[in-house]
Amino acid sequence: MKQNNLNWFIVVVCVVAWALYQINPPTAQSLISTFAAKGQKQDDNFKAIVSLAKTYEATGTNSEFAALQLAVGTNDLQKYFPTYNASNQVRPNLYILNRLQREASGRIKLGLDLQGGTAFVLQMDTSKLADTNETAAALSQAIEVLRKRVDRFGVAEPVIQSEGNDRIRVQLPGLSQADKESAKEQLQKSAYLEFRMVHDNSDQ
Repeated sequence: MKQNNLNWFIVVVCVVAWALYQINPPTAQSLISTFAAKGQKQDDNFKAIVSLAKTYEATGTNSEFAALQLAVGTNDLQKYFPTYNASNQVRPNLYILNRLQREASGRIKLGLDLQGGTAFVLQMDTSKLADTNETAAALSQAIEVLRKRVDRFGVAEPVIQSEGNDRIRVQLPGLSQADKESAKEQLQKSAYLEFRMVHDNSDQ
């Protein structure tokens, strides 16, 4: 009887361990497979997105993230992933894909030394800022701007942090070689606000 109980105990432990592994994989999983598995509405359109993403990836798209972005196109992902509330996001599809990317990246995070990728150190021109408080506020705002720019590359765990009084360090683990130049351009690009005259009857 005791042997029988021990056998059942071992089976239960194995099942629980397997379930935990599936929920929180310790290593990175395929983003397209994670996308396909977590979609809650598996209609023909969703299946077509998954199939197209696999095709793009096979034909040499830089990354699974880029392949999924191309495959999704103008489709609304919110209906397939209702647990990710993206209604207040400027770019809902990008927000959902980034959430999926983080989940697919696994519990064990590999840094630049093991996973590859790239790092940048950016320096702000603070000569026109009045005091330390203004500099700190500008640095904090710049970090948020950079974070939004980095999101488009689908990096699961980017590191964006201040370094000193006028520098920002950006680490992008897992970034493909093809995306490095594009990332450099995006990070160095100056932000600006543009005002334009709008015609009174522009809605018509």
